[in-house]
Amino acid sequence: MQHKILAIDLDGTLLDGHVLQPEHRGAVQRAQAAGFKIIIATARWRQMAESIQQEIGCSDLIIACNGAQLFDPKTGVDLLDDRLPVAFSEALSDALKGLSGFASATLQDETLIYSDQAPPRVEWPNALRAVDVLPSFKNEAPRIMTVQGDEMVAAARQLLAGPEHRSILALDSIGPGGKIVMTFTAQTANKGRCLQKACASLNLTTESVIAFGDSEGDLDLFAAAGLSVAMGQASKRVRAAADWVTDANTEHGIKTFLDRYFKGEISGNQPT
Repeated sequence: MQHKILAIDLDGTLLDGHVLQPEHRGAVQRAQAAGFKIIIATARWRQMAESIQQEIGCSDLIIACNGAQLFDPKTGVDLLDDRLPVAFSEALSDALKGLSGFASATLQDETLIYSDQAPPRVEWPNALRAVDVLPSFKNEAPRIMTVQGDEMVAAARQLLAGPEHRSILALDSIGPGGKIVMTFTAQTANKGRCLQKACASLNLTTESVIAFGDSEGDLDLFAAAGLSVAMGQASKRVRAAADWVTDANTEHGIKTFLDRYFKGEISGNQPT
């Protein structure tokens, strides 16, 4: 078998909403039993990725914050750590004050949540903290910031129009609630770069990777992997960038693909 790693996005890919369904858990565990390493590659904070690892029963490398962080759970060491510019982080924080919506900023050990709405369901209380206002980031810049909600998204887009912030990498994705989520990272942050570093640390090649994703944040992951698989509900652009398109995440698309893979029905990079 030429492939040795599964690199899997969470929202819209492995997860159905916030839930790891038994069908996907079983499919990934089967791959792990067959010798695959499992790399979580997510826009979320690494603590959430660790919680999914616990459900699966693995402790391989984590690509978190849309590629701003590569984390080794076994050693607790960051192999890559890209931070947003302080000037942008503080400008976005100021632009969001008093607006309706939901925003987050992920630091080293916690993710700060700012919202005028009722607090969301918290998966990891020890890693999430609601705040009345986002703080100054002079002491520690975030790895990633996110916004959702019409008012906050509009304010973020207006801020990005300024020439001083054109170095920021801004991506749209669809969150668990079906609404647009904008994510902001340093320009150098991407999942593909992290995957290359992860493979090097594991003494494996990127050609040995099967990557699963559903959003624009996964395009660099697809480009770096030996075989890429888009979920069925992904946009036309994301599906066109993948080698294969499987069922939607709500229809257990990873299981569908892996069932075919282990039956020998998928042997290489071919269009669907």
